[in-house]
Amino acid sequence: MAFQHSSAALSLRDGLALSADTAKQPERHIVIDLLRQAAPLLGLKAPVITTLDAMLSCLPPQRTHHTVFASNATLSFRRNGISDRTIRRHVALLMELGLLNRNDSPNRKRFMRTNAREGTALRFGFDLAPLFNRLSEIAHLAAEAVRDAEQIAYLKSRIRALASKQLAEHPEDPLPHAVLKTLRRKLTIKELEALLQTLDQAVIETQIDVLDEPQHTAETTDLADSNGQNVRHHHKSTKEHIDKKHPVSALSVNDIVVACSEVAEFSLRPIRTEGDVIAHARTMAPMVGIDATTYERAVSTLDPMRAALAVWIVVKFHERVRSAGAYFRAITSGARSEGFDPYSLIRRLCGTAAQAWA
Repeated sequence: MAFQHSSAALSLRDGLALSADTAKQPERHIVIDLLRQAAPLLGLKAPVITTLDAMLSCLPPQRTHHTVFASNATLSFRRNGISDRTIRRHVALLMELGLLNRNDSPNRKRFMRTNAREGTALRFGFDLAPLFNRLSEIAHLAAEAVRDAEQIAYLKSRIRALASKQLAEHPEDPLPHAVLKTLRRKLTIKELEALLQTLDQAVIETQIDVLDEPQHTAETTDLADSNGQNVRHHHKSTKEHIDKKHPVSALSVNDIVVACSEVAEFSLRPIRTEGDVIAHARTMAPMVGIDATTYERAVSTLDPMRAALAVWIVVKFHERVRSAGAYFRAITSGARSEGFDPYSLIRRLCGTAAQAWA
């Protein structure tokens, strides 16, 4: 009977059952990637994340709970032999951060007892439900941490360029030496901005580009045919610009939710407006491996709504895509971007969903 129950057909299982190999639950490597990106804001260290990864590896692929029953010996083996004391310390930190609940049995063993008559179960172990419940919040923190890291890298590069320029012009000036020495430390954005104010920024002012400028090239006067490849490049940009201005969508937000119902289930609030569609896409993007830089490039190449729909489509077909980030780049700014029309695809998906319900 136990074997028959565990291998029952999907149509006979509880609708709330979660599966690691379906779109209803992010895969383990995605959860770990989000935690690694959000680690600076969550206060997590790499060893603790690795211990959490070992716990996630003990969860079965299809389950109705998130409780880990593995012993400390099993976790130690999967963590390459760390001590019980280290595991206990990591568990305590995860509990403090609200990512794990510890349900101990009277004898400190980890196991489950079921009551078939009442349909209930007692589970004693490490409950990772808080982690899965906070995935949306962690995704926001991951995106924020990536933006902070990019800003820090930009400020460091700018400060280093300014200091090097001043040092070349005034070798006897002690300020550039002190600034370059300070950059060796781990600095926050505020500290870097304060350090930037101490330097003469006029020396590289002409090197700073505004990233939005390429978008306006489509509005300039067309060049003559004799300019060769450049004119073909601008002609293509003009065509894309016209398509962005006049999208033939005829789609409602409800159509999007119906076509990608699995994606909408991840949202913590109802999807009612286009703003909700875009906001949910920004939350889901890092959860499937689409980094902030790639997403912003898609927004500038297409428009916010088309880029958001691309994320919804990638998440819906996540099982069929080997690399979500690479596929997203391909359909938004790569080889497949020419024939990619998210509105048409959503309309087809909506029609398929309607036939399924008929």
